[in-house]
Amino acid sequence: MIGKNVLVVAAHPDDEVLGVGGTIPLIRARGGRVTVVIVTDGSSAQYPGEDDIGHQKDQSLQAAHRILGTDAVVRWDFPDMRLDTIEHIELNRAFETLIGEQQFDTVFVHHAGDINLDHQLIHRSLLVATRPMPGQPVASLLSYHVNSATDWGARTGTNVFVPNVFIDIGSTIKMKLEALKCYAVELRDYPHPRSLAAVENRARVFGSEVGFHYAEAFQLLLHRGQI
Repeated sequence: MIGKNVLVVAAHPDDEVLGVGGTIPLIRARGGRVTVVIVTDGSSAQYPGEDDIGHQKDQSLQAAHRILGTDAVVRWDFPDMRLDTIEHIELNRAFETLIGEQQFDTVFVHHAGDINLDHQLIHRSLLVATRPMPGQPVASLLSYHVNSATDWGARTGTNVFVPNVFIDIGSTIKMKLEALKCYAVELRDYPHPRSLAAVENRARVFGSEVGFHYAEAFQLLLHRGQI
């Protein structure tokens, strides 16, 4: 299901570690290649005019992925917290071009019901960019859980995160938490869901649902292949 050439898409630096930080090193350990794309500038809305914060976040991003062993980290500069000001087709084309050039077979993306609008819009664009037409390289599309975004989204029958793929991250939970520490500016004290303790607890809960000590959970949106 999870192939050899994997794309992890995140709106902001730290989303990718919260959602897929334990799975990335597992993919690498079995010979897969992982590319992470951060879609927005990550700081212009929260810290307008403070270029040093943006530089700090970029340093945090690079440090986190040195820990995880990610093959490539790509930074785009779409406006943070303002993706709704970008024409939908522009974001669609950016993903279509990237996927067409790199021929990813697996894509991880934000959950559609996240409270953050940037997450929702990126999800919608990936549905377009990975639609299963002839010649589409993406065989698997999965959404991931982000503490303080997925859990704070609308808890309705259509928006709730319902995972159906669970990855055992017992061997990589410490790497995930160490990578997350690189984003110190984004972390909060427990019981905030974006605290180290809450992230570890979430992994424990997901793991306990399927007989693991720790797990990352995903919602499979598309999988196509031969038996």
